[in-house]
Amino acid sequence: MDTMEQELISRIREAFGHVTLGRGVSLNMTEYYDSGGCVPEFAEKAKSDERHDWTKIPDSTLERFTVTFSFTDIDGFRFYLPAYMIYTIKNHRTSDSVISDFTIYAIDTEHPLFQDVGLLNVFSEAQLQCIISFLEYCLKNDGTCDGDVARVNLHKIRNAQNNKRRHEGRREN
Repeated sequence: MDTMEQELISRIREAFGHVTLGRGVSLNMTEYYDSGGCVPEFAEKAKSDERHDWTKIPDSTLERFTVTFSFTDIDGFRFYLPAYMIYTIKNHRTSDSVISDFTIYAIDTEHPLFQDVGLLNVFSEAQLQCIISFLEYCLKNDGTCDGDVARVNLHKIRNAQNNKRRHEGRREN
């Protein structure tokens, strides 16, 4: 891992370090919901899912949960995103897991979770800067990351930021 990757990981850890899952939808519950409630073992396993420190979730666990961003809620998204971003930075060159691309796909202003509240309102400014840096990193590593989707999602976030600034500027006048 190079210095830039280490710095990005450090920034992500700092920006998201205090985030907990709280009552959010955990990894095993995402699998339970994906099964349509037909696999009660996931609901039982969810009782022991990590809820306080996302840095304790091993990469091998993340690799097993590919539907996380499709079935979690906003609290779960905020809690798991840094773990999946760091996983991607560390493993995109060597892993054949789909979770790196799924992470890039999930960081979309049009994701159903953000329909009512908006992606920009879910994250702090420091967290948003980490997300933007992560997408820029993925764009630079096109070939082992889906740079095309990273570019599109980065463009959407920047447009949303510009629209928000314009709207705030109109309110001040």
